[in-house]
Amino acid sequence: MDSRSVFMRMKSLGIVPVIRTSSPELAVNAVTALTAGGISIAEITLTTPDALSVIETLVNREEEDLLIGAGTVTDLTSCKSAVAAGARFIVTPFVNLEVIEHCVRQEICVMSGALTPTEIFSVHQAGADAVKVFPAKAVGGPGYLKLIRDPLPHIPLVPTGGVNLENIQDYLAAGAVFVGAGTDLVNKKALADNNLDMITQRAKAYLEAVRPFLLS
Repeated sequence: MDSRSVFMRMKSLGIVPVIRTSSPELAVNAVTALTAGGISIAEITLTTPDALSVIETLVNREEEDLLIGAGTVTDLTSCKSAVAAGARFIVTPFVNLEVIEHCVRQEICVMSGALTPTEIFSVHQAGADAVKVFPAKAVGGPGYLKLIRDPLPHIPLVPTGGVNLENIQDYLAAGAVFVGAGTDLVNKKALADNNLDMITQRAKAYLEAVRPFLLS
């Protein structure tokens, strides 16, 4: 699957769950619960203990449609390690042109973190498949996204940081190609209590919320 196919897969689903847990077992459980709810994509942040092993474990599952990427990729070494572990997409929290350029050369889908118009334009010019607008909530949420999109409609914007079930439709209406959702989707207490059904039901609710935008 090339970088464009990976991007289109994420766009077709509308949501990329951001998995940040305190143990590798909880990360695997989170993905299991999300998949049961219909979301077969996950970004495993490298701040998760043994994140590379988690990625390898998930990639080696028999579920052919499970798409696993690495998040919080801060440098080129981490990027290469994540790709070697099987990550199909890379997400950075900030601008790192070295990581973007490497992913472009290797045909790995990359979403680069950026916030200001200059950063957003720069990472798009460098070849990022999409721009992770982070932290979106802190700078105005959907309103900020719309202001950015008006002069830069050709740049795929993916808001993260504060996305929840209550505002996800506002972000999509403002022009997001899809969103990154973390703790509101993958509830840490539910994970700790092994209440995976809660996360599965939350995944279904998110899919229901984005469905009108995917059909339009």
